[in-house]
Amino acid sequence: MDKETIIHFFTRPEKSLLGVCSTVANTFKVPPVGVRVALIILTLIFIPLGIIAYIGLYLVFNKKKGKMVTFGLLGALLGIPLSYYFQSTIIQNYGGNSGMFSYLRNFVSMVDEYDRFVGNGWDIVFNVLLSIVVFALIGGAVGYFMDKNEKSNHQP
Repeated sequence: MDKETIIHFFTRPEKSLLGVCSTVANTFKVPPVGVRVALIILTLIFIPLGIIAYIGLYLVFNKKKGKMVTFGLLGALLGIPLSYYFQSTIIQNYGGNSGMFSYLRNFVSMVDEYDRFVGNGWDIVFNVLLSIVVFALIGGAVGYFMDKNEKSNHQP
């Protein structure tokens, strides 16, 4: 890739993925490259926070899109805390059985200790990813049927 292609990719006003950066840039009258760079830096410094911010901004600024994508993304976000219920009792009782909030707060240390004492800490991460996919599919299906029902009610 040459230099102009890379610069054009980051500075173009049209959408790249979901159109979040260009929408935010148009709303606040700032260049889209600033928003894109800010979200990239946020993602690199705080890995899940940048992704969650991107999805959250999409949900906030998404007025015209269908409900399928919105509910799918919302389901994926809810899949992270709800993955607590897919974990083994060892993980659910980690930290004195204090529930889902302790699970989210101590996730990294929990995976490290589980890997050190039991082995294969990737099982926990796989359960989280499985939960994200399952709840994204459920949310997408709910949004799809809501869109379908809304369209059928508007037709004469």
